[in-house]
Amino acid sequence: MENTQTRLNPDVCENVAQTIKGLKLRTDFYNREYLNPAVDEETKFRMNFFAVAICHQTYKLQNLPLNLFGWDYLEYGFVRFAKLNSPILDPQFLAHSTVNEVIEILRPAFSPDEKPENCTLDRLDERAELMIQAGKLISSDYQNSVKNLICSADGFLLHQGKGLYEILPHFEAFADPLQKKSTFLIKLLMEANLLKINDPENFIPIMDYHMQRVLMRLGCIEIVDETLRRKLINRETLPSDEVVRNRCIEAFKLIAVISGHPVTKMNDFFWSLGRSCCNQTTLCQARVCEKNPCTFTQIIEINDHSHCIFEPVCKGFRQSDYRNLWQPVIETHYY
Repeated sequence: MENTQTRLNPDVCENVAQTIKGLKLRTDFYNREYLNPAVDEETKFRMNFFAVAICHQTYKLQNLPLNLFGWDYLEYGFVRFAKLNSPILDPQFLAHSTVNEVIEILRPAFSPDEKPENCTLDRLDERAELMIQAGKLISSDYQNSVKNLICSADGFLLHQGKGLYEILPHFEAFADPLQKKSTFLIKLLMEANLLKINDPENFIPIMDYHMQRVLMRLGCIEIVDETLRRKLINRETLPSDEVVRNRCIEAFKLIAVISGHPVTKMNDFFWSLGRSCCNQTTLCQARVCEKNPCTFTQIIEINDHSHCIFEPVCKGFRQSDYRNLWQPVIETHYY
């Protein structure tokens, strides 16, 4: 069905692409412990697989004493699971566990004081069920090995039904038709030197709520349907985000081509921007980032961050009706 509610703005995409064209990603971001923990290879595969499997809707996940939020806290927790050889990373253990048994391990791991009652990871039943279903399938079909699962694709995303984009959706955690979690997992495995992709032209850009918000505020995609625009600004719950997310993926493909940065790195530029600089508050208005330290400057090499580098090309900087746009509010475990 034709998407008449949104449209791509290629001129803004061009300007945004030119803005990031000369930017460099910090090498130390890709040298962090999560990408190279002191554990065996299979444990690295398991750590990445299960961390991404339950990485969705993490608004409430936080450890204030450690200043960790969302994905950063998940990284911290799963590195600990890996180093402690926790059974929660063993597919066979998960396959024979109940939801409550999995939750009993997750609660203290994601509590700032390790007291289960102070756990900040929500939707625990859902996350435990996703892990258990994955554990059963890996245990039965891949000899209890996540490495076997990943390597069965021979480095292909699409390959006559056997590519990663074709086998990962058999797991409910990775069932998103737009492959957000699948591509995120693939990206992490590549950065950890655990995977090489033979058909990068088939990558689907990672697209989560932070990035949708940023692309709408920049003006890379235009919300032409006034009812949808009103609902986004008012943060009303929608039945689907498909019309917005599909158009955002289209924008990222164009920005990647023009900028020269790989499509898998679009996440690093724009997720970090949305998470810290363009969220509930915006750097362009408040002159301070929502996260400290700022995620954008942790990933991107930049000398001066007293203002947002996108201000000259951003519609939201100049117009409040763009700045007030919010990502589609939906119930999902896809991202």
